[in-house]
Amino acid sequence: MHTTLKFLTSDDERLLMERAEIRHFQRDDRMLEEGSHRAALFLVQSGAVRVERAHFGRGVSFARLGPGDLFGEISFLDASPASATIYADEDEVEVAMVDGPRLYSLLVSVPGFAARFYQSLATTLAVRLRETSALLPPLLIEDVPQVNRFHAPRASATGQAQLPPSLIAAVDAFKNEMMQAELALQKKKLDDESAQAKVSAACSALSDALRDHVEREAHLEEGIGGYVFRETFSFLMRSANIDRWFTKPRGYAGDFFSIELIYRNNAEGEGRLGRFVDSWALSMTAAQAVRNRRGLLAGAIRDAVDRSKGETTLITSLASGPARELFDVLTHADAPAIQATCIDIDNEALAFGSDRARELGVSDKIRFAQDNVLRLSRGRGKTTIPQQHLIYSVGLIDYLQDEHIVRLLDWAYDQLLPGGTVILGNFDVDNPHKAFMDHVLEWRLIHRTPGDLRRMFAASKFGTAPVDVRVEEAGVNLFAFCTRQGAETEAARQTGTFAVMEA
Repeated sequence: MHTTLKFLTSDDERLLMERAEIRHFQRDDRMLEEGSHRAALFLVQSGAVRVERAHFGRGVSFARLGPGDLFGEISFLDASPASATIYADEDEVEVAMVDGPRLYSLLVSVPGFAARFYQSLATTLAVRLRETSALLPPLLIEDVPQVNRFHAPRASATGQAQLPPSLIAAVDAFKNEMMQAELALQKKKLDDESAQAKVSAACSALSDALRDHVEREAHLEEGIGGYVFRETFSFLMRSANIDRWFTKPRGYAGDFFSIELIYRNNAEGEGRLGRFVDSWALSMTAAQAVRNRRGLLAGAIRDAVDRSKGETTLITSLASGPARELFDVLTHADAPAIQATCIDIDNEALAFGSDRARELGVSDKIRFAQDNVLRLSRGRGKTTIPQQHLIYSVGLIDYLQDEHIVRLLDWAYDQLLPGGTVILGNFDVDNPHKAFMDHVLEWRLIHRTPGDLRRMFAASKFGTAPVDVRVEEAGVNLFAFCTRQGAETEAARQTGTFAVMEA
C-alpha cells in the first residue's frame, strides 16, 4: 500500500490495513458528508474522489484525490465535523476506512507508530495548506496585470495648457449638458424619454471625443485620459454599472456578477441622472457584444451536439462566469444530452452557477470546479476531464499575453476529441469604446485582430488547422473556432503528408 503517510514503515502500513474496512463506491456516491461527525481515516485504494465544500459554493469541487491519498484526517485530529463532502468521482472506487478507536489502539500500543503517523499527517497537511493558499486570490487567471484591486496612478505631467482645446471644449460641453439635464429633471421639465436621449447623446459625444483625441495625439494619451476622468468622474460614477466596473469589487471589471448585470440589462443608479447614465453604459457597444455572445455560444453548443451524433456531448467552459449560454441550451424544450464542466477560480461565480443549476433542475448536467486556468494549462491544476467535444472561453484571453494563450491552446488540443472544437473570444481592436474603457473605467483589455488570433493558433498544436473567426452582431467581439483534426489528418501530419492532403 502506497499512501501519503510517507513516514510509516511497511509494518506500520500492514497493521493499519489489518484494522481497515474496505468499502466500494460508484460514481457520485457520497462517502463523507460535510458537517458529519466521524472520527475515522479514509485511504483511497483505487479510483478517484472529489472534494466539495459549501464554503466554496454549493456543489463546487475544489480538489480531487487519487490512490494513496487520504481524507478525514482533520476530523480525526481535532474531533471537529467534516469540513467537506467527499464523492466517488469514478465508476468504481475502493476506500480503506480505519475507525477512530482502532487507529487509537495502534497509536498507543505500537512503539514509534504515533510519532511516524503524526509526522506523516503534518507533512500532508502542510502540502495541502500550500495548495489551498494558491487558490485564495479571487482572480480569473495568473500573471494578468489588469487584475488588481488598486487603481492606476493618473498622469499629472500634462497640464491643461498642453491639452487640445477641442478636447477641453468637448468635456465642458458634456458637463454643461449633464447639469442642464439634472436641473430640468429637478424642475420636472424633462420626461424620462427626453432625459435619456439628452444624457445618452452627451455620454456618447464624450466617449467619441476621448477616442478621437487619443488616436490623434497618442503621445498625450495618458494625460488626455486622466483629464477626462477627473472632469467627468462625478457624473459617470452615478451609474451603478460604471461604478462597479471601476471599483472592481471582485478584483477585475468583468467579474461574473458584472457580466450577469449586463445580461439583465436593467438600468440603475444614484440621484436624478444615475439611471440614465447607466442605461447609456448598458447600451455601449462592448455591453451589447457581451449580450450578443450569449446567443452565439448557445448556437455553437448546439452545433457541437449535432456533430457528436447522438453521444452525450462533453463541454468545458473556461473562466465560466455565470454560464448563461449553457443554461439557455439546457433549459430549452428540446434540451440535448450534455455533460458540462464549468471551471473558474472565483468561488462566488461557481456558487452562483451551482445555485442557478439547482433552481433550473439541471444540476446533474453541469459540474462546477474551482481551478486556475493557467495552472491547468501548465499541468498544475486539480481538475481532470475526459476528452471533450467542445472547449470554450468567452472572456478570458482578453487579459492574457500571447504566450499564455498558446499554452492554453496546447492544453485544449490535448483535451479535445478528434473532431472536437475550441472557441476563444477576444475583443477586436476596432472596439469604439476602447479609450473609454481604458481611461475612465480602467477596464483594460488586450484587443486583437482576426490575424492575431490565427497566428496564435498556428503557433500551437493546432498548427495549420483552419481557424474560422466570427464576430457577434455588434461587431466588436471576435470568436475564433478551430477543430482538432480527425485520425486520418493526424496520421498525415505525423508522416509529413499533410501538405499534400491540404493541396
